[in-house]
Amino acid sequence: MDAVAQMQETGITAVFFPTLSAFIPLHEPNRDNITRGRRSFQYGATDRHQLDVYYPPNTGKKHPMLFYVYGGFVHGQRTRPAPADLIYGNLGTYFAAHGFVTLIPDYRLAPGTTYPGPAHDLRDALAWAVSNPHLLGPNADTASIFLLGHSSGGVHILTFLFEPAVLAGRPELRAHVKGAIIASALFHFNSEGMDTRLRDHVNAYYASPEAAAVQSPLALLRGASDAVITALPALALITCARDPEWLKFDLSDSYEALGRRIAESRKVGPKKIVAEGHNHISLPLALGTGQGEGWAEDVLAWMEGL
Repeated sequence: MDAVAQMQETGITAVFFPTLSAFIPLHEPNRDNITRGRRSFQYGATDRHQLDVYYPPNTGKKHPMLFYVYGGFVHGQRTRPAPADLIYGNLGTYFAAHGFVTLIPDYRLAPGTTYPGPAHDLRDALAWAVSNPHLLGPNADTASIFLLGHSSGGVHILTFLFEPAVLAGRPELRAHVKGAIIASALFHFNSEGMDTRLRDHVNAYYASPEAAAVQSPLALLRGASDAVITALPALALITCARDPEWLKFDLSDSYEALGRRIAESRKVGPKKIVAEGHNHISLPLALGTGQGEGWAEDVLAWMEGL
């Protein structure tokens, strides 16, 4: 985390490669543990419909499940090319070591799909897991599933939760989702602070700025029925302390809007967590290094307390 602290920049594009480069060597000593504990499965028709599963030690007790949805509108994969091939596997191994069957699915990207394609893929990965518990270990608890989405991965989870059409054919899947953790995910795309590259990715995914405006998580939240809000699982919301200032400002407003809407249904409001010391990229990369894991400890305590 020292390398993150020394970075003057906080912009998402500016810190991406420096942050990745800082964490890659920290996972190398754990290579055997990460790769040995991973199995891959096909959950759909294309090569983007694959997922990795990380298994906890068999304690004889039921193991809740965690889906991690990484960030990506036009780029992203569950296993990156070497030398970054342990990234995300470190997260899977971390949560598995703490008792969670951890699944990391790939999903379709723009321009191969547009909104809400990744949310459909998340639905299909969830349906696969619920239908195949025998592949997830002897004590996988499909009645206790958590979703963790970082950056645009959080956008895909919010779409899954707020867009009724996504679960129209599989409404029973909602009952399996016990909680969702949204980490530094944009609720809308109106900020002047967004860099050109990110705005281009948003427009590629939503197909147009006009579509992005009416299909953003915040727009979906505002238009959601009371039934959708009542059916939401427990929520935790993460902000990185070194997120860009424009993003922290937007997240604060969006989190408050979500909290107010949930309060109308008399449900318990979202848990708010600040990932101290983290920039927008470092959050998942730190797990398994012994550094910067406080946010995950808070998430574990929250999940175990539900």
